[in-house]
Amino acid sequence: METILHIGAHRTATSTLQRLISRNAGALASSGVAVWTPDRTRGGLLAGVMGDPGRRDPRRDLLAHRSAGRVAMHRSRLAGQGIHRLIVSDENMLGGLRENLALARLYPSAGARMARVAQAIPEVTQVHMSIRSPDTWWTSVFAFLMTRGFGPPDRATLDAILRGRRSWRHVIEDAAAALPRARISVASYEEWGHRPAEIFDAMTGLPPEHGGAAIVNATPPVALLQQRLHDEGSDDVLPVLGASYAPFGPDDRAALRAAYADDLAWLRDGADGLAEFRTRAARTAPPSDRKGRHHGRRSVAGPPR
Repeated sequence: METILHIGAHRTATSTLQRLISRNAGALASSGVAVWTPDRTRGGLLAGVMGDPGRRDPRRDLLAHRSAGRVAMHRSRLAGQGIHRLIVSDENMLGGLRENLALARLYPSAGARMARVAQAIPEVTQVHMSIRSPDTWWTSVFAFLMTRGFGPPDRATLDAILRGRRSWRHVIEDAAAALPRARISVASYEEWGHRPAEIFDAMTGLPPEHGGAAIVNATPPVALLQQRLHDEGSDDVLPVLGASYAPFGPDDRAALRAAYADDLAWLRDGADGLAEFRTRAARTAPPSDRKGRHHGRRSVAGPPR
C-alpha cells in the first residue's frame, strides 16, 4: 500500500485542503484511496506519537508503541478492502504553533517529531508539505493565536524571530532525515494556497468529485483582532499596513522575505536531492535518489538574516 503523509505546514491553507479531502472521502474510498485527517489522527489513533518529543515518558512511549500496532492493523484491514493508497493529513505531525512561538523558531522539533511518526507509520512513500513566506506566516500565526487567547507578540519575540537562522530549508532537511526513503514534494502557499483542488489531485491521483470547499481558519481581519483584545481588557493597539495586521516593519519584512527567497532558490536548484519543488510553470522531476549533489546556499540580495 502506498502511504502518503500531508504534514502542513500550519497557516498554509491546510485546513481548507483537509475539508476538501473529508468531503470527498467516500468517492476516494470507492477508488481505492483511504484518508485519515485530524478527526482520526487526534482521536486516539496516534496516541503517544505526537506532542513534545523532548518530554520523556515511559507511559507515552507505551502508548506510541500501541498506536504503531493499531496503525498496522488498520492498514492491513484497508489492504484487504482493496485500498491501494493511504493519505494521512495532520499538520501537528510537524509541530505545534505554541512551540514555534515560545522558541521563536520554525518547527524546532520537526526532526524528532517526524522520527516518531515514521516509527508509528512505517514505509511512507511520499510526503507533501507546503511553506509560506515567513513574514506573512508569522503574522498569520500571531493572528490565529490571538483568537485563542494569546496576546500580540512583543518586540523581544519579533527580534528573536529575526535573529533566528532556522528556515524552511532546515525543516525540509529534518523531514528528509526522518523519512529517507520517502519522496518529498514542497509547494509554496503563494502559488498553491488558493488551489486546493490541484493539490488534492496531486496527492490522491484523482480530481475532487465534490469541490467548492469553504476557506477554513483564514487570518481574521485586524478590526476583529483589535476588538478581541479590547474585550479581553488589553490596551494594545495593533500595527497595521493598509487594512491588515502588520507586526513587522519594512526592514523586518525585507529580511524575512530575503530568507524565503534563499529557501526557494535552494528548492529550485534541486534541494540537494531531498525534495521536489512543485510549480505550475514547470514541474521538477522527482529525485532518483536521496544523495544528490550538495548545493550551497545561494546568496540573495537583501538584509542579513
